[in-house]
Amino acid sequence: MDKGYEKETFAGLRIKISVALKFRSFSKRQGKSHSMTLLAMVEFFDHNGISPDERMHETIASLKYLIKRRFNAMVAIMRSIEKEQTLPTVSMIQALFQQELESEEGEEWEGDFEFFEKQLTEINSPTNPELLDKETTVPKIVHERLKEQLEEVKADFNHVLDHVSLTKNRFGKDHLKVDLKPGAIEQYRTKLKNL
Repeated sequence: MDKGYEKETFAGLRIKISVALKFRSFSKRQGKSHSMTLLAMVEFFDHNGISPDERMHETIASLKYLIKRRFNAMVAIMRSIEKEQTLPTVSMIQALFQQELESEEGEEWEGDFEFFEKQLTEINSPTNPELLDKETTVPKIVHERLKEQLEEVKADFNHVLDHVSLTKNRFGKDHLKVDLKPGAIEQYRTKLKNL
């Protein structure tokens, strides 16, 4: 028997014969009674906030597109961080070396300072820019922060998808309805701009 529903009585439903045959074979594959199979299906659609008329491949494709765009944006952010952080660091190191040389006026340094200075001051444009695109090193802190931001974006996007439903329109095309507070949409918009 069905656990938790032993004392309930049965009700009859009028279903087309072909639909009933499909449902019976589906119930057998699930290994459950007809009542439990139907209950599981209804709970699945309610829990995930989707309509049986909805086609999942469209949603997954749009999700892939959005995630791909976010990854491209993150790569651009990481590259700009590298450019903006390494150049000030180089100038700080150069200033440090200049101070060190000025403080030791009478003494002569025995090392090959010109070699270090040349490496710090040379900003050569790469001869093969494709090599730079293949492998990029990112500081661990920046990488961790970007991973956290990605997880936040994923969570927010899943939350929005959970509150989207298909609305049937009798006179035109069907459309999607977002069931969120107006303030929540502005929060997501602001959050995406600040990434």
